[in-house]
Amino acid sequence: MKKFLFTLFLTFFFLSLFTPLVIYNRYTANLSAPQNKIPTSLVVEYSDGTPLYSPKTVWVDFDDIPVLVKDSVIVSEDKRFYTHSGVDLIGVARALFTIITTDEIQGGSTITQQLARTLYLSQERTWKRKIKEALIALWLEQNYSKNEILEMYINSVYLGNGVYGFPAAAKFYFNKTLEQLTPLEIAMLTATLRSPEKANPLKELNKDFTKNVLRKMKEAGVLTELEYSRALEELKNIDIRNTNDFARSFDQDLFWIIVTELKELGFELGDLRNGFRVRTTIDKKLQELLVSNITKDQWAGLIVEHSTGKIRAAYGLGIINGRRQLGSAIKPFYYYLAFMAGYNLDDFLPDNPIKIGRWEPENFDKKFRGKVTIEYALAHSLNIPSINLFLKLGQGNVTNFLKNTLMISGFYPNDATLALGTLETSVADVAQGYSAIFTGGLVIRPRIVEYVKDKNGYVYYSYKPALVNVVKPPKEFDKRTPLEASILTLRAMEKVVTEGTSRSAQMPGRKIYGKSGSAENYAWFVGGDGKYLFILARDNVKEVSGLVVTPKWREIAVKTEIGYTPISLPINSKIQRFNVMGDSENLTEPKTVTGEAPESTSTTSQPETINSVQETNQNKPIKLSREEIVSRVKTSSITANELVEVLKSYSPDERRTILSEINSLSQELAAEVYQKLLDQGIEF
Repeated sequence: MKKFLFTLFLTFFFLSLFTPLVIYNRYTANLSAPQNKIPTSLVVEYSDGTPLYSPKTVWVDFDDIPVLVKDSVIVSEDKRFYTHSGVDLIGVARALFTIITTDEIQGGSTITQQLARTLYLSQERTWKRKIKEALIALWLEQNYSKNEILEMYINSVYLGNGVYGFPAAAKFYFNKTLEQLTPLEIAMLTATLRSPEKANPLKELNKDFTKNVLRKMKEAGVLTELEYSRALEELKNIDIRNTNDFARSFDQDLFWIIVTELKELGFELGDLRNGFRVRTTIDKKLQELLVSNITKDQWAGLIVEHSTGKIRAAYGLGIINGRRQLGSAIKPFYYYLAFMAGYNLDDFLPDNPIKIGRWEPENFDKKFRGKVTIEYALAHSLNIPSINLFLKLGQGNVTNFLKNTLMISGFYPNDATLALGTLETSVADVAQGYSAIFTGGLVIRPRIVEYVKDKNGYVYYSYKPALVNVVKPPKEFDKRTPLEASILTLRAMEKVVTEGTSRSAQMPGRKIYGKSGSAENYAWFVGGDGKYLFILARDNVKEVSGLVVTPKWREIAVKTEIGYTPISLPINSKIQRFNVMGDSENLTEPKTVTGEAPESTSTTSQPETINSVQETNQNKPIKLSREEIVSRVKTSSITANELVEVLKSYSPDERRTILSEINSLSQELAAEVYQKLLDQGIEF
């Protein structure tokens, strides 16, 4: 028994002795020299091959690195750097305790471990990566001196916006060499180590982190009290966008649109830093045109080729993931659905007061026209007819079409205000939705990466249109094809520019199909031709789009080729008519109603057996209760003329409420009654 226990003890002893060595050897035996892993550069190009983003990797030898840079990094990141063997057991214990108690992966990494992660590992935060990181750090400490490790770290650590190493970051953020940096600028770069994307010198958060670094430097004796105080004072007013031409022109948002798409395609920024070349779809002239004409803090602009999805220019906040209320720019989407359902451009929609719950929507000019054609309603962006069309289609059907056919993400209200664009979505999603209208039913996601090549010219990826869906109308909405519905929608969108609310977008000799949109604090104009779709949005604006955004859109578009390329769809082809409304004129060509609405052609039944309210009350109108009115409308036992006489005895507010209820039962009857009341001078 004793012999067995002794043998078991020796087995466990040698296993505990040699297992770590086996694991260590497994992870470090085939590691290449770290010098071969030092990042070179990622080159991002415009579509013509000229550099869009090309930070140069700069190497500075250890002896030429300013002492203050070295001290700042050590004080902030690894105080025991020159005494530990690559792994700081105190830091590791703290990190492990956090993992066990909170299930969160936290710091504790030494400078050597951070170097191991930068050169050999991914950025995932798991305990397995922590073990690999520690083993590689031990290997680095065995094979390289402390000074060599610090030299490699300072020249290779990631400092945000695709920039690696303090020398390159000094040039990128401050347009200086390392030797020219002030104590404050050194602290700002060091503060970036904590969160390179969220706290680099171009971000406001950097200032808070910089204060902490400066404090540590003062406490360690790296900075004098006077230098510390002076740096804090300078920090209050520093804005590198005002002092560095490159930082001022560098568009972080565009850069991260590119990086985000690269990640979706399977590329990590850390992999691409080694000499990869990314060609984008961005047209340099169009991009510069946007940048020079709008300010990022107020505007967002996107120019895409709608048939391919290629982004030709993008500037502003929230192009891909932002959220803005769409306003009336949403209307073409459900008009498009209506045309598939069989509605015609010359079908009439009621334009009279309505009330939905407590909501009493109005047209922008606060006028009502009785009846207008669908084409006129869209061209003049009338809210009431559009809401009536929306209600006929059904809120659920419209929402489903937007979400699951056009694939528009965002916040959807659960009420009829959706008809007026209370949907909050991104500029890219809007472009995606409109791509279906301009292409005849192809829902194409805007994309920005043309191809990805390594330093040897091997192509890892080349552009493919991101066709996310093809419009297939539901069975109850399939009277027309998506192509035919596109043609009708575009005809109406042409009238928006030639006769409607967006006449300020007109350009001589060019044809534009467009739609404006105004919502609380937001204004839009979406315009395009046979090739391009140009979307412009402005934030924090009280004026309607036609006063601010549409003229700005034209100011930019007139300097481009937008408007010269004809629509590739058979825009002038004859489209079969359907009679889904029941009261439209049988017109063979689209017709726009101008001025006052035409006379009513209601087909509401008027049974002769009903005693006429007018006949029994020649001098004094009878006042039926609201419930009685609704009941008679439901049973078709009251005529339009009788309703007019009954409603005369109600107040204007009561008339609006009752007409709204009638409208929910019969839009045609409500429109006829409203027109007759207007003709008699009855107020609302």
